[in-house]
Amino acid sequence: MRSTEGKIKLTIQYWNSMSIRVYADEKLIDQNSFDKELGAQALINGYKGCGENRWNALKNQLEFIMTPFCTIRVDPYEAIQSNVRMSWTMDEFFEKGGPTSFIDRVSAALGIHASQMKVVAVYEGSLVVDYEIAPEETEDSSTTTSSSSSSSSTSVSVAAQLRAIETKLNEIIQDESSSAEMFGAPVLSASTNDAAIIEDPTYNPISKPTPTTRIDDSEDETTEEGEVTITVNETARNSMIGVFVVIVLIVACCFGLGTLLVCALSVSSASTHVYQIQKKHAANLEAKRQGLQNASNSVIEVD
Repeated sequence: MRSTEGKIKLTIQYWNSMSIRVYADEKLIDQNSFDKELGAQALINGYKGCGENRWNALKNQLEFIMTPFCTIRVDPYEAIQSNVRMSWTMDEFFEKGGPTSFIDRVSAALGIHASQMKVVAVYEGSLVVDYEIAPEETEDSSTTTSSSSSSSSTSVSVAAQLRAIETKLNEIIQDESSSAEMFGAPVLSASTNDAAIIEDPTYNPISKPTPTTRIDDSEDETTEEGEVTITVNETARNSMIGVFVVIVLIVACCFGLGTLLVCALSVSSASTHVYQIQKKHAANLEAKRQGLQNASNSVIEVD
C-alpha cells in the first residue's frame, strides 16, 4: 500500500477450491473461525489487523486485510479437499455438536490429529459439509530451507502421507455402516479432491447454493496482476438504485409542492386584490347615492 494509514480488503478469485495459508510479515495468520449463522468462516472486519483472512468456499475466493508497511505472502499448500452430503438437517447437525464434533469423529476414524482438519462450509441440500484435511506439520514442512534435497524429501513425505489418508477416507466412505458412524448420519454422496466416491445422479456438488444469510454487502476490492479493481456486488447495486429512486421522488415531490404553493399564493393575492377593488367600488356607489360625490365613475381608483 502506498497509503500511510487505513486498511484495504483484497479478494483473489480462484478457479478451483484451494488450501492456502496467509503470512503477514512472514508470520502465519490463521483463517477466521467457523461462523454457525453464516455456515462458513466468519467475515473479516479488519479488527485483527494485517493478514486477517478467510476462505469463501462457495465462491472459491480468498479474502484478506492489508495495512500500510505490511507484506503479505499467500502460500498454497497440499491438502485433501473433501465434500460429503448426508441425510441430515442443519438443526440436527448443530445439535450433535456441529463442526467441532464432525472434526472429532472424522479425525478419530482416520487416526489423525483434529488440528489437521478444517470445516470450510456447511449448507443445505440435504446437509452438505465441505472440509479439508492437511498433512501433519513437521519441523521440515513448517520452516523454510535452502536445501533442494531436503525440500524434495519433504514433498515426497507429505504426498505419501496424504495418499494414505485419502485411501483410508475413501474406504470408510464406501462402507455404509462405517461412513454413517464416522460422519454421524447416512451418506448420500461424497467426493474427494473432485473425484466422486459415492455418486447421487440428482445432486451436483458444483452447483453450490447461495447462503440465506448475508455474506458481504460492502464493496469488494479484487487484485489481479498487481492492479486493484473495485467491484460492487448485486445487493449493493440494488441498494444504490433504490436510494437513487427515493432521491428522485423526493425532488419531484418538492418541485410539485413548491409549484402548488406558488400557484396558491398567486390565487390568494389576486383574490384579495379583486376583493379590495369591489369593496372600493361599492363604497363609491354608496357615496353617489348619498350625494357626497358626483356621478362620474372616474373617481374610482384601480390599483
